Amino acid sequence: MGSFKVKLNGKYAKVRWKNGMRIIDFMHQLCVNRETHLAKKNGRLVSELEEVSAKDRIEIFGVVYGG
Repeated sequence: MGSFKVKLNGKYAKVRWKNGMRIIDFMHQLCVNRETHLAKKNGRLVSELEEVSAKDRIEIFGVVYGG
């Protein structure tokens, strides 16, 4: 198990990482609500169920919504 840098709302955070982890695992470690946040993998919007490799760049950001 190693560490991995995730960009969260514009700032970098370190998370624990091992092979086979998904973006949702990072969201859980960072206490991020998956209903109010989206994720990008290598600049592309992806599902939180997407697997992450050591070479990927992950960004998690909050969305603005309302009526």
